Amino acid sequence: MAEQVKMFNTGADYALSLIGGKWKPVILYLLAGHPRRTGELVKQLGTSHKVLSDQLRELGDAGIVARKSYNTIPPHVEYRLTEEGENLYAALRYLNYWGEQQVSNDQNVKIMCTDKMKELGDDGLCVITKQHLHHWKQEIVKK
Repeated sequence: MAEQVKMFNTGADYALSLIGGKWKPVILYLLAGHPRRTGELVKQLGTSHKVLSDQLRELGDAGIVARKSYNTIPPHVEYRLTEEGENLYAALRYLNYWGEQQVSNDQNVKIMCTDKMKELGDDGLCVITKQHLHHWKQEIVKK
């Protein structure tokens, strides 16, 4: 039986369908520039192995992330962005910049990690980790 054709309104609609969800943009940021092992990603994201492996599988199926297995003891796997993944990451960086510009004059909107990233000299995408969430919770409680 022939596979059903998926229809999208625009190229942006298709691209967003590939990276939609809570973790995929963050995974792309973490993989930008260098490969990472599964355990590193789990630790930085604060998510379960199952959630991470599902997200990585979907990104791999889309040709955005490549998986490399090492035949060592103990065995390990590394993930990296493909060339298409690097291109998508560049687009996400611009989208991040655009979002920051849109809210820069709006006192009712705050992008939580932008200031901290700029202090660290990091102009990439925000990475939300358990540490960030704990810090933001403390900031909210103070107010």
